[in-house]
Amino acid sequence: MNNISIGKLGESYSEKFLIAHSYLILQRNFHSRYGELDIIAIDQNVIPHQLIFVEVKTRTSDLFGLPQESVTYSKRTKMLKTAIHFINSSTQNLPHIWRMDAIAVKLDRSLKLAEIKHFKNILDGN
Repeated sequence: MNNISIGKLGESYSEKFLIAHSYLILQRNFHSRYGELDIIAIDQNVIPHQLIFVEVKTRTSDLFGLPQESVTYSKRTKMLKTAIHFINSSTQNLPHIWRMDAIAVKLDRSLKLAEIKHFKNILDGN
């Protein structure tokens, strides 16, 4: 299985994880000229509800580091620009409060979910 397929599998596991934790999925793989957002969702666990932009990183081994380590400052900057574009171009009635999250997915050798970690509010300026 190639890296794109593994990434899509990680996004599917992440979507199921978010749904199981009462998130409402709005869209997957939103593209703009600034970049891509893997998952856009609404966190219904907080009041008021929050719009969530999620970057998913999937790994089958730690050979190249932990999945969350690849959400660099440059990637977060692209996410921010893409999120702002999404908000400004959307005709949906969206929550006014938003954040950016990351989900790190580890798969075992048979490509089954081995571990999933959700990192909330990754936009910290570092």
